[in-house]
Amino acid sequence: MALSTGCSERVQPLLLRDEPLWRHTSLRVGGPARFFAEPKSPDDLRALLQWATQSGHRSVVLGAGTNVVFPDSGYSGLVIRTAKLVGRLVEGSCLRVAAGERLAGIAWWATRQGLAGLEWACGIPGSIGGAVAMNAGTRDGDVAGVLSTASVLIDGEVRTVEAEALHLGYRTSALLAGELSGIVVDATFALRSDQPEACIDRARSLMTERLRALPLGASAGSVFRNPSDGPAAGELLERAGCKGMRVGRAVVSDRHANVIVNEGTDNAGDVLRLIEDMKRCVLERFGVELREEIVVCS
Repeated sequence: MALSTGCSERVQPLLLRDEPLWRHTSLRVGGPARFFAEPKSPDDLRALLQWATQSGHRSVVLGAGTNVVFPDSGYSGLVIRTAKLVGRLVEGSCLRVAAGERLAGIAWWATRQGLAGLEWACGIPGSIGGAVAMNAGTRDGDVAGVLSTASVLIDGEVRTVEAEALHLGYRTSALLAGELSGIVVDATFALRSDQPEACIDRARSLMTERLRALPLGASAGSVFRNPSDGPAAGELLERAGCKGMRVGRAVVSDRHANVIVNEGTDNAGDVLRLIEDMKRCVLERFGVELREEIVVCS
């Protein structure tokens, strides 16, 4: 239901109360958000953030929800979902995309237009904004390899930030690390022209390989980042015997030991306990402390 008290004229129609967050995450977990909103423009986003600050509410930005876990208790502040920040613009071989667009959808669209460079992303879930913030990628490519600039809302002003200034690293950036406080509004990718058929062939080949490795069902992709050296997280988890481990209705995939498949909708506690069990198994067996790639918003 819409909230009608203490809101600016712009913010009032955007706000909902007690929105179940499991509806907006790929793991299908998370209790209610005290406040929830989907801005349709950078001005809406600015107004929501100002309202939250002035009202004393903390806030978090949610993209496609593909690597996020909210607890069963939900979120006590304002959750801003960017799904309605949409749009794309092609200028030569550069593609500018709004933060709420789906990465995989944009990658397929670019591929079919003969804009090469995003074929690796055709099977990657998530939003453009989230992909920039965490430098989404695979072994075949990542955002850092194609990002030119990002428009970022910083202190109420949309600023153009060069890719180098975002310090994009392995599944991280200045935004995710807290070095730069802001929210991605859109991103510009420097692609290259190629024959659409060649782009599509590359994308299909990469997609086939990815689909062969990943399980079906509600998941958030890789739970843990790969260590900086040594075996990958998935290999460590498999060797530690984590495949098939279960807590309640959350289970480690039999196909990929670094993926949790969730069989419920109100069981974030199961997922979080299973994550800790997986970490403990690897630490006890190999002395390696895994770091989550999944973001826990409590």
